[in-house]
Amino acid sequence: MNYIRKTVIPKALRDLLKEEDLSTLYEIRDLLSDMISMREAPLSKIGPTRDRGSNREVIEERHSGTMTFRLERVSCGKNCKGCPHGPYWYGYWREGGKTRSKYIGKNLNLQRLKKE
Repeated sequence: MNYIRKTVIPKALRDLLKEEDLSTLYEIRDLLSDMISMREAPLSKIGPTRDRGSNREVIEERHSGTMTFRLERVSCGKNCKGCPHGPYWYGYWREGGKTRSKYIGKNLNLQRLKKE
């Protein structure tokens, strides 16, 4: 009895994979495992982030999918009396081997962010 799983993997790719030998499939599995680990890892485990030795203090960290959200206090670097400012939420993710970030604001609304 054949069980057909629903998948988002294109049929052409599945057909190509069926033709590969076992050692190639293991190599593909290892590559995919590494890619998944990189996306799931918190940014602090991926490499240095801007909060180390910089003008940011991380207060809280949350994860959602491939994004890491950090609540940070930020010093503006102008020696103002209001420093550090915040706390403010920032979103971080990996793209093209680089860490990217986006200012979220004073409040973190994950439901609204998922719609964007």
